[in-house]
Amino acid sequence: MSRFVKKLGRAMMRHGIIGMMRVAAEKSWAIIGSLQPSVRAEIRKRKEREASFDKQFGVDTAGCIHPTNLNINSPNQLYGVSYGGSDPKYFRKAIEALPIDYSRFVFIDFGSGKGRAILMAADFPFKRIVGVEYSEELHRIAEENIRRFNWGKCKCEDIELKCIDAIDYPIPHDCIICYFCNPFGATVMTQILSNIQKSLFINPREIFIVYYNPKEGHLVNQEDYLNIFTTIGPVCIWRSCLPSQVRNFSFQRESDDS
Repeated sequence: MSRFVKKLGRAMMRHGIIGMMRVAAEKSWAIIGSLQPSVRAEIRKRKEREASFDKQFGVDTAGCIHPTNLNINSPNQLYGVSYGGSDPKYFRKAIEALPIDYSRFVFIDFGSGKGRAILMAADFPFKRIVGVEYSEELHRIAEENIRRFNWGKCKCEDIELKCIDAIDYPIPHDCIICYFCNPFGATVMTQILSNIQKSLFINPREIFIVYYNPKEGHLVNQEDYLNIFTTIGPVCIWRSCLPSQVRNFSFQRESDDS
């Protein structure tokens, strides 16, 4: 079966006919927009930054890989998004903007792919760094990148890679930074936000959502327990509320206890 037919069948299952037409229209507008000189220049600069990162640290994090080109044993493969690493420029700006003591926080990359965000996060003194990826192929590449990475000036070497479906990853009880680089669609994102919410209500603490290319950002905006903190280029950041500030907190606790 050709790649085009596989992609077409997957898109039909994921979006339906009307939804697929909407997605096609959005991609057409995106292609038209990318023809603008300023946009083309920014895309070129981003690719140069990505290539420079890989060359500097001797790793392989570049490229774009569609889910149909990966062997993924999960029903959520249907909702996966093509792999593409975060722009080093905006990743650093976003993490530097967080008003936190990094040593108190665990950084979790949901959909960690080849591990670029994991490696960039190591330049900050996080308590621990975790990469969550359901593709064994990308997971193995990330492991190799970590093995080859130049750790000379890194500030966090406590790194764990988990080859697991993101919805099955148990949210740790630490203060956490939940990082997303547009890794999946609304179905999976909704479940993960629910997991984070339950974890917060069981153990109230500081949680930040850092979302690069937030295609499903409207879902985060709908969560009562999160407030928008700031936006930096293509990155949106949300911060958790205190339980007393969330109107559905009592209802959620009663539901969990029942």
